[in-house]
Amino acid sequence: MTSRLTAALLSVAILAGRLSAAPLPAGDAAAAGFSPERLERVHQLLQGYVADRKCAGGITLIARDGKIVDAGTYGYRDVAAKLPMERDALLFIYSLTKPVIAATVLTLWEEGRFNLDDSIAQYLPEFKDMKVLTGGTPEAPQFAPARPITIRHLLTHTAGFAYDWNAGAALKPFYDRADFFKAADMADLGRRLASIPLHHQPGDEFLYGANFDVLVALIEKLTGRPLETVVQERLLGPLGMHDTFFLVPPEKRSRLAVVHHRDATGALVPNAPDVAVAHALGAHVFPNGSAGLISTADDYLRFAQMLLNGGELDGVRILSPKTVAFMASDQLKQIKVPTTFMGPAGTYGLGVGVWGAGSGSDSPGSAGRFGWTGAATTYCNIDPVERTVALVFTQHTPYDEFGLFPRFSTTFYQAIVTSRAR
Repeated sequence: MTSRLTAALLSVAILAGRLSAAPLPAGDAAAAGFSPERLERVHQLLQGYVADRKCAGGITLIARDGKIVDAGTYGYRDVAAKLPMERDALLFIYSLTKPVIAATVLTLWEEGRFNLDDSIAQYLPEFKDMKVLTGGTPEAPQFAPARPITIRHLLTHTAGFAYDWNAGAALKPFYDRADFFKAADMADLGRRLASIPLHHQPGDEFLYGANFDVLVALIEKLTGRPLETVVQERLLGPLGMHDTFFLVPPEKRSRLAVVHHRDATGALVPNAPDVAVAHALGAHVFPNGSAGLISTADDYLRFAQMLLNGGELDGVRILSPKTVAFMASDQLKQIKVPTTFMGPAGTYGLGVGVWGAGSGSDSPGSAGRFGWTGAATTYCNIDPVERTVALVFTQHTPYDEFGLFPRFSTTFYQAIVTSRAR
C-alpha cells in the first residue's frame, strides 16, 4: 500500500471518529543521553514561572529519536475556574499555525501545482496591481507600482505585508480601514489585503505580516476546497493530529485553555476574545492562516517530529526529505535590508525560523535548528543535529513577556549529556 493511500485511509478514519493516534512513545531519558537530574531544571523553571505569576500554567515536552523523554504540566489552564493545566488541554498556538500552512503549501508545490517564483496574481488576480507606499501623509499618500509578489515572497515574509500591530504610522490607517481579520471568507480577505499598499518592494526586506493569509487564499484557489478540509486531508489526518482544529468541536471545548495576561495589580486575568478565539468557538469568520489553529502539545509534537524525520511519521510520508531540508534552509540571502527579527543568529526559511550556533545565539543550541513560536508564548525547537524536539506551551500574553523561551532552551540543552554533534 502506498504511503499516500495509507494517509488517505488514515485521514478518513480519523474524520469518521473511528481512530485516534496516541502520543509519541515514551523513552528513557538517561538511555537517550539526558541527565534526569538536569531535566529537573526544566520543571523548576516552569514551576517558578507559575509561582511568580509570569504565566498561569504550561506544558513541556522533550523528545529524542521519536520518543518522549520528558514531559511536564504546570499550573492552571483557567485561573478563575481553578482548572489545572492537563496534558490534553487544547491550546491557542497562534503563529505556530504558520509552519502547518507552509507544509500544506509545500505539499501542493511537490505536486507541480506552481513554482515558488510564480506571481501570486497568476492565481489570485486581485493582487495584480499592488502599490508600494513611498511617502506623503495619511491624507495624501504617495505610491509607486510594486514588483510582482511571488509565492516565495509570501512564504518568507518578504512580500511587503505587515499586520495592524506592526505597520508603521503611515501604513496603519490602511490596515485599520481594511480590518482584514473581520473578513467573511477567503474572497473577502483577498480583496481587503489587496487594498493595502505594501511596506516595501517585494523581495527587498523581511517584514512579519499577513503573508500566510494570502497563502490560505492560494490553497483554496488551487484545490477548490475549504482550508480546513485541505489541512485535515493533507496533514492533520495522516499525522493522527486528532486534537488540532480551526473550529473546535463542541464536545471538546471544555478542554480549551484560557489565554491570560497580568493586570495592573499583577493578577492573571483572561484576555478579551480575539478572532482566533471567536472562530474556535464557532463564529462565522475566516480560518486564520496566520494564527488560527488550536492544538495540544502532543499533537504539535507529532507535526514537529514529522519535520525532524524529513517529512515522514509512522510510515506516512507528508513531504520529501529534500523539501523539508529546503524549508529549513536560509531563504533570506537575497534581501537588501538585513533583519534581526529572528535574533542575531537567526534567519528564516519557508514558514520556519532557522538558527545558527555560537555568537549571537541566546542558547547553546545546534546550528541548523529550526521551528517557530506563537503569540500566547508557545515555542517549538526542532534540532536535526541532536535529533530532538522541545516544546514549551503556555497561554500568556504579551508574547514571551518574561523571557521564557531562551531560559527554556538553555535548560533543555544543558540536560543533554550525550551530544550527537561532531
